[in-house]
Amino acid sequence: MKDILEAIRDRAKEKGLDFMDIRFVEKDSTSIQLQDGKADRVFYGRSAGIGIRVILNGAWGFATTDRITLENARECLALAVSMAEASRERGSTVNVTRVSPVIDTVKAKSGIDPRLVSFEEKMERVVMLESEARKVSPDKISNTILGYGDSWCREIVCNSFGTLVESESVRTHISITVVAKDGTLRQSASEHEAIQGGFELIRNLSPQDFSIKAAKRAIALLSAKRAPSGVFPCILHPDIVGLFVHEALGHNAEADSVMAGVSILEGKIGQKIASELITIVDDPTVEGLWGSYKYDSEGVPGKRKVLVENGVLKEYMHSLETACKFKSEPNGSARAQDFNCRPIVRMSNTSILGGNHSYEELIKSIEHGILLSKGLGGYVDPTKGQFTFRAGEGWFIRKGEIAEQIRDVSMSGILLETLKDIDGVSTEYVPDTLKGGMCGKGGQMMYVGAGGPYVRVKKLIIGGQE
Repeated sequence: MKDILEAIRDRAKEKGLDFMDIRFVEKDSTSIQLQDGKADRVFYGRSAGIGIRVILNGAWGFATTDRITLENARECLALAVSMAEASRERGSTVNVTRVSPVIDTVKAKSGIDPRLVSFEEKMERVVMLESEARKVSPDKISNTILGYGDSWCREIVCNSFGTLVESESVRTHISITVVAKDGTLRQSASEHEAIQGGFELIRNLSPQDFSIKAAKRAIALLSAKRAPSGVFPCILHPDIVGLFVHEALGHNAEADSVMAGVSILEGKIGQKIASELITIVDDPTVEGLWGSYKYDSEGVPGKRKVLVENGVLKEYMHSLETACKFKSEPNGSARAQDFNCRPIVRMSNTSILGGNHSYEELIKSIEHGILLSKGLGGYVDPTKGQFTFRAGEGWFIRKGEIAEQIRDVSMSGILLETLKDIDGVSTEYVPDTLKGGMCGKGGQMMYVGAGGPYVRVKKLIIGGQE
C-alpha cells in the first residue's frame, strides 16, 4: 500500500501541484445494541479506501475511491486535480504551512484484539451485563438499552512534503441507559466505559460497577425532589466540567470556526477570557486516553496545546491550512472520520486542569447552593456564547453539606461570564469523563475526550420546578 501512495505522491510532484496528500484508511468495526433483553441492532462492517487532496493555483480539490489499485489511484488524483481547476475562485486562494517531513509507524496497544474475539462471546457478555440491570427492581425498571462497540483502524498519510506515517488504533466501548418508572414518573441513568484498547475492557467489567450501578441510580432519582428555579452558587462535578469545556469552549477554539467568523474567541488571543484559576489544555499525547493519537490525519505530530493559561487565551487548534492563515505553528489538530472525509480541525482530549482546593473545601464553602453531576448534553450558540446543559443528577448544598437529591436539572449562562465567575478549582482531577465520547462536526464523527476537576461557580441559572 505504501508503494502506491508514494507513487501517487511522485506523480503529483511531476504535475507541479502546490500541495498534495493521499490517505489510505481501513476500518473493522462491530456494534451491538440490546433493548429490554432483545438484540435490537447488530452490525459488522469493514471499509477501506483512499482520499486525495490537492492544491492547484490556490484552490482545493478532493477525490476518493474504494478501489485500491495503482491505476484507480491515478484516476483519483486526476479527478482531484480537475476538482481544483473547477473550484478555483478569482481572488480567493488557499495555502498550507510547510512542515518538516515525518516517517514513522505506530502500532496499536491492546490487550485483547476484539477482532480475535468471537461474536458469540461478545453477545454473551453484553446480554449478561444488560440482564443484571433489569434484575435490580423488575417492578420499577421499564426500559434498558445497552450499546457495545469495537473498532480497529489503520491510517497511512503520505504528502508532498515527504511525510509517510502509518497509525493503527483499537478502541472498545460500552454504555447502558436504564429507565425507572413509578406511576407516570420516569427517570433515567446511564453508565459508560471506554478504552483505547481491546476486549479486556468487557472481560474485566463487573455488573456491580456498571449496569447495576446505573439501575440503582435511576431508581434513586424516582424519590428525588424536582429541581428549583433561580440563580445559585454551584459546584460542578468533573462530568459536567468535561461536557462544558468541550461544548462551550473547545469548539470556539477550533481555528476553522474562528476563520469562519462563528467563534466568540475571534481576535481574543492574549486577552483574559476566564478566571485566573482556569487553565485549559487540549492534549492528544496522553497515552491510552480515548481521544489520543500520535499523528493527526495530515501526518502532523499531535501536540499538547494550552488553549487558556491562568485565564488568558493563548492559542487555537490548527490544521495546516488554518495555521497558514493565522501565521501560527501547526499543532496536529486536523482529523478525518475516514477516507471519504477531508481532515478538519478537531479537539482531542480537552480539559480544565486541577487547582488548589479539595472537593470537601469547595462543598463547605457553599451556604446554600447546588451540586450538579452527569452531563446529558445541551445547546450552545457559539456566536453568542450562550449555553444550556442538562444534568442527570443534582443535590442541594446546605450549610456546607450535601443535602437532598434533586432531578430534572438544567444550567444555563453566558460562556465568558461563567468562566470568569469560577472562583474555586479542586485538586481532584479526572482527565476524561466522556467515556467513549464522539463529537459531530461538519458531517463527521470523531473520538474525543474531556474532563476536569470540581469547580465552584459564583452563580448559575438553574432551571427546574418547585
